[in-house]
Amino acid sequence: MKTSQPDIVVIGPDGEYWIIVEVKLNDVPSRKLAAIEQLKQAMTSMNCSIGILVSGDCLMLLRDSFEKFNGESINIVGEAKLPSALLPPPDHQWQGNHWLEFESQIQAWIEALKLPANIKKLPDDLKELLSEPIISLLRLGEVRSAGPRWSKAAP
Repeated sequence: MKTSQPDIVVIGPDGEYWIIVEVKLNDVPSRKLAAIEQLKQAMTSMNCSIGILVSGDCLMLLRDSFEKFNGESINIVGEAKLPSALLPPPDHQWQGNHWLEFESQIQAWIEALKLPANIKKLPDDLKELLSEPIISLLRLGEVRSAGPRWSKAAP
């Protein structure tokens, strides 16, 4: 079985994966279920207790209590709407590739959550879902792409 790789990671100073993020451009129900399973598999293989799925305008938080083996104790904590108004404009280097544009927007938004002023702008349901423990991990960790994003060659 192929091990899935998340799109964005939050890594602690010792290289431990604190949060992994899976990004899907559309919120199609059948694909969302597959994305949840993919995220659970990545959480298990990377020994990460917190996963975030962004699927279209929906943000879902998953947590592994490590009470059971092989990801059986990963549960969905909750979900909230991610208003597009919260996202920064897309990076021009990914122009034309909607998936990479969206993924880079999500990464920039997560990085921006390190600032308390940006936390205050969140709708109440999203603020409650992310809560202080998650925000603390974002502030203390390094947010980065989990793999390369290939940009177009310069003309």
